[in-house]
This record gives sequence, C-alpha cells and structure tokens, in this order.
Amino acid sequence: MSGEEVEMKCSWLQDLTLTGGCYVQVGKEVVEFSSQYGSERSISYTAANLAGKESIYPGYGDFTQACVFRTYGKWWKKCPSATPRYRRTPDSFCSDDFIEVVFADKVCPTKVEVFETYNPGCIVKILACDCTSGTDVDTGQVEWVTLWSGKPTYPKQESNVFSPPLKKVNFLSNLIRLELCQELVEYYTELDCIRLHGTRSTNKPNTQVVPDVNNILDEDLNIKLQQLEIKSDSNVSSTQSAVEEESNRVINGSFDCLPGEVINLILQYLDLTDLCHLAQTCRLLEKYCYDPLLYTELNLQPYWTQVRDSTLAGLQSRSSAIQKLNLTWCGKGGILTDSGLQQLLPVCNTNLTGIILSSCKFVDSTTLKLLTQHCPNIAEIDLSNCRKIGNVAMLLLCRFEKLKRMNLYRTLVDMPSVIAVLRSCPLLEHLNLGSCIGIASYDDVLIEIANNCHNLISLDLWQARSLTHIGVKALANKCTKLQELDIGWCPQVKSNTSCLISLLKECRSMKKLFLTANRTVCDNDLRAIAEYAPFMEQIDILGTREVTPAAVLSVLENCRNLIFFDVSFCGGIYDIHIEDWARQFPHVNFKKSFQSGSVGL
Repeated sequence: MSGEEVEMKCSWLQDLTLTGGCYVQVGKEVVEFSSQYGSERSISYTAANLAGKESIYPGYGDFTQACVFRTYGKWWKKCPSATPRYRRTPDSFCSDDFIEVVFADKVCPTKVEVFETYNPGCIVKILACDCTSGTDVDTGQVEWVTLWSGKPTYPKQESNVFSPPLKKVNFLSNLIRLELCQELVEYYTELDCIRLHGTRSTNKPNTQVVPDVNNILDEDLNIKLQQLEIKSDSNVSSTQSAVEEESNRVINGSFDCLPGEVINLILQYLDLTDLCHLAQTCRLLEKYCYDPLLYTELNLQPYWTQVRDSTLAGLQSRSSAIQKLNLTWCGKGGILTDSGLQQLLPVCNTNLTGIILSSCKFVDSTTLKLLTQHCPNIAEIDLSNCRKIGNVAMLLLCRFEKLKRMNLYRTLVDMPSVIAVLRSCPLLEHLNLGSCIGIASYDDVLIEIANNCHNLISLDLWQARSLTHIGVKALANKCTKLQELDIGWCPQVKSNTSCLISLLKECRSMKKLFLTANRTVCDNDLRAIAEYAPFMEQIDILGTREVTPAAVLSVLENCRNLIFFDVSFCGGIYDIHIEDWARQFPHVNFKKSFQSGSVGL
C-alpha cells in the first residue's frame, strides 16, 4: 500500500498540544520479532497480524487473527529447559519479547496506540528508530530512542487501547518497537493493531522538551559503555586525588581500610551500570570494579541499544574470566559487528562456555568462525532467530564437542547440517529445533538424536510439521532421560500409533509434555500419563476433542506434582469441570481459553 493510499484511509486529528495536524497511520509491515505462536507458513497467531487495521477490537478473547508470542507467565521458567537469570541483570529489566513495525510515512511521534484484545498489560517499553544517519534496513547506523518504559500490569479481562504518554523527540521515524514482559498474565497476550500518531515536521529548535528520566539514564549509560577503559591520570581530577590522599589518613570508615574480599562482596550486588559509575569515583574503586571476577557472567541485553564495537573493546581488560555472555538483541543498525567480537573473544578464550546471540542481526558465518577459533569450550549456544547463518557455516557447530545446550529456534538450518552436529555433540542435554522450516524430515533428525544424544533432557519441536510417530518412537527407545518434550502443532503425530504411550512408558522422568493442537490425543494417552509419569508438572492438550473428564481426573489424582494443565478448546471439558477440579486440586493452574461472541470489523 502506498503512502497516498494510507493517507486516504487514515484520519487527520487535531492534537491540542501541537499547532499543526496530527497524522495517524496503522502499521504497514512487521519487520522483525523475537517469537511467535503461529507457523512460518500460516497467518494464524503470527507476528505479522499486528500490521494493518484492527480486525478484532473491541472484541476480547483468543482469536487466530491476532499477533501472539510464544510464551507467557512464569511457567517457561519453571521447567527443565529453563536457565537461571544472569547475575547483575538490572532488576528494572524485564523484557521477554519484542516486535518491530514499519509505517508508510515518517513522522515525529506524538502518540502510539496498541490494541490489546486478550490479556493486556504486557507492554513495558516503546521505542522509535531515529534514522538520521541511515536506516534499519541498510548498513547505516541508527539510534533507538525510548519513548516510554514501565512495568507490566495485572490484566483486566477486557480489550484495551494502550497509549501511554510519550517522551517528546525531535526526529522523524516510521519504525516503532514494542517490548513485552508476560510474567503476570495467566494466558497468552494478543495484540490486534498498532497506530502511530505524529506530525510531518520535527519540533522547532526552541521548543522546550520535557526530559525523560529513563532516557537520561540510557544516555548516561551510553557514555559509560563507550568509555569503559578509564584512564586514571586523565579522568581522575586533582580534587578527587586530594580527597583520596585525605581518606588514606583516615583509619576507620574508609574503603581502603576494608579487606579486598569485603569490597568484592559488596560489588557483587551491583549491576553493570553501577559498576561503570562507581569505577569513576576514585582509583581504589576503579581497581576493584575492573576485577575480571566480577564479570564471569556478562548480560548486555538490557543495554542492547547502546552496545557497539567500542563497548566490547572497552571490556577487554576485564573479560579474561567471562564464562557466560549474553548479547541478545544487540547489533541492530550496524553498531555492533563481528569486528567487536574479534576484539573480545580472544580475551575470553577457553573460559567462555556459554553465549547467547538470540535475534542478533549481525550474526553470520563469520561469527561462528570466530567462536570456533577462540572459544573451543562452548557448552551452551543460543542462535535463535539468527537467519543469516548458512548451512555450511552451521557445520562449524560440530567443533563444539562439549556442547550441552543448543537453541536453533527459527533458524534456517537444514536437515543434513543438524544431523552432522548431532553426531558430533553426544553430550547434548537441551535442544530447541522449533519452527526450523529448513528441516525437511524431523523423523530423520529424531532418529539421529536417539542414536547419539542419550543424555537429552529437553527437546522443543514446536511447529515441527513433518514429525510423525516414527520419530517419537525412536526418541522413546533411547532417550530415556527425557524430562521435557514440546511437540505442539505437530499434526502428523497420531495417537492411534501408540507412540505417546511408548514415550511415557520409557521416559518415566517426564515433567513437561506439550501436545498442543494434536487433535488425536485421547483418554488412553492421559491414562498413560497418570500411570507412567508420576513427576509430571506441566501438560498442554489444547484442541483435542477425544478426551473425557474422567481421564483428566485420573491425571490429576496421580500426578501429584502437577502445577499447569491447559485444556483449552477440548471437547467435553466444560467450565463446570474446571471449577470442580480447581477446588479439589488448588495447586494446579488450569488453562481454558475462550473466544467472545463478537469480533471487530
């Protein structure tokens, strides 16, 4: 749709805080996102549904036309595949997902409206891309500016138009990013539409802009991150030196009189921002703040808008002890490249055992080459949503013989490359191959997993459309340590082959089993869960019409550790059953989604 067509369809409103007209437009296209519930080859529950006019609002409920992300609540952080939160992650950082929408015309943003049609309250940050020095599509570097940030709220059971007050900015943009935290919702949050309001021209130079506290902190941190290598002689003023000399004569109450172990213990409670600030106060604290042992786990995701090549260069002097590195979302707009990693990874060397590169746009074949050259002891790697890595380069993962955790969600990896990696990494315990459209036969992949990865604990095969009973039975025969399996939206897995019963008989330690949208799951499968899975904690049987209340009750009575049970859209399971079970088994969180009677036109 052209800009003129959009303009014809949109309204011109009068914003009382401005002197001119305010242009209103709906999203043209979703250009990037962190996860989605739907399939790559479908329009149901996909991120792309956020673009265009509202199709659900003011309706409320679970509708396929909505934009839906992959996870919600705290359940995904309570399963065998969950990873602990990195130390030093700021308490204020809570974003789990993001989505970016491009609009037809660039405007100076004055208002953003997000139509939330199921479990609202998850948006925690709204950003705009300042494309003054380039665009987010080409190689030009850009800057992302926070227009608003806040905390998630407990949802009201009604549709909502979320439109918080925005920070005033002085640039044009047609790219808006939403970040979400879904910890507080009891079910998936669903978004219908996004509108951008703005003027065609920027504010006048003499226009007074109200400072935004959050952005001041961001800008302050940006400076600190780019100047991490603090030069004592030039950056510590003579006044500071005098204060230090005076403090050296003080016996009690001075930091330099404390044992080093005590100072290090205090610094363990500071996040990266605090360490950057503290390092500039005096030479003594600069010394302690630069101790590499404070940076064994380095999470740069909260600062993704500021992390650039110079940031990694500045971290070199304190990187020799880094064991885990999180660069999730970093590198947008070309500010972080493989050149930055080239400076950091040789310092990390063999100490680096875990790296997260989820949704990093710069990650490509060169990135993997650098990792294999400098960090051979990698045991955990997350490449989810990294779609620039070729299949030949994926073979480099074979060199990580100590690999225990690998996440390839939504990558373009093909079957031969995956099989080669599986044959080279027999220690794998956690594997995510969800939504990998390049894998032609998931059955062949599972046969290789069964033959080579006998220590497997969790396996995510969400949207593995080619998977059948053959792969499931192969898994059951040899991966008996399996505790978590997600085969949601795998329509070729048929219950009448007894593959699920075989799986449960062999994998007696199963704690999480997601059979989402498998229409063939029946009472026999539930009875097998009740009999063979005493440690089961989470079950999802959404969408089946072949189960009865009696079979569900048998699971509840025998699986004493159960805390999560999704029976949404299950024929024969009604609200009256849920209410009765909730009274009998208060420790179980039952999920039963619904659709309202009307949908917006």
